[in-house]
Amino acid sequence: MDALAEVLPPGLLIPRTVTGDPEEARVFLQRALAAGHEGIIAKALDAPYEAGRRGKSWLKLKPAHTLDLVVLAAEWGSGRRRGWLSNLHLGARDPAGGGFVMLGKTFKGMTDEILAWQTRRLQELAISRDSYTVYVRPELVAEIAFDAVQMSPKYPAGVTLRFARLKRYRPDKSAAEADTIETVRAIYDPPDLSPPRRRA
Repeated sequence: MDALAEVLPPGLLIPRTVTGDPEEARVFLQRALAAGHEGIIAKALDAPYEAGRRGKSWLKLKPAHTLDLVVLAAEWGSGRRRGWLSNLHLGARDPAGGGFVMLGKTFKGMTDEILAWQTRRLQELAISRDSYTVYVRPELVAEIAFDAVQMSPKYPAGVTLRFARLKRYRPDKSAAEADTIETVRAIYDPPDLSPPRRRA
C-alpha cells in the first residue's frame, strides 16, 4: 500500500487501517457502511494478494439481517446429509392474503444435532410428501440470518434472501408472530439505476 501511495493520487486509493483494537475496527466498519459499502475486507498483514482468491487470511465482514420465518417444507439431503431433512423452504407471514408466502430455501447453518432434530420434528408436522420434499404444517419458526433481500421472479413474493442460513429455532414464538412479507420488502433496497444528473 505504501508503494501505491507513492505513485497514485489519494483519490484512487482505497481507505484502510492497520489495527489490533476492536473498537477502532468497528468505527472503520461503520464508516464504510455509512459510505454505502456492504462491508470491509480484513486480512492478515503477511497474507499475499492472489487475484480472484481471498483464502483464509482474507475475511469479508458485513452486518447480517435476521428474520423470524416459518418452515413450509424441507427437502431430503444428499451425500453426507442423506436420510436427513436438510433444505428448508422458508415463508413470511402474509396478513393481506392470509397464510404464508415462500421466500426461498436454505440448508446452511445446521449442525448434525439440528439436522437430526428437525428431521424428526418436521416429519411430525408433515401434511404431504413426494420423493424429494416433505410439506409441513406452518408451525415451526426459525431465526434466519441473511445478507440482503433481492428481487427474484422464482418465488411468489418476488423477492428472496441472499445467503440465508439458520441461526436457531424459536420455540418461544408461534407462526402468528413470524415476520411479515411487508417487513421483508421494507429491507429490500433496490439499486439506483437512474442516470446521473447533469451539472448545471
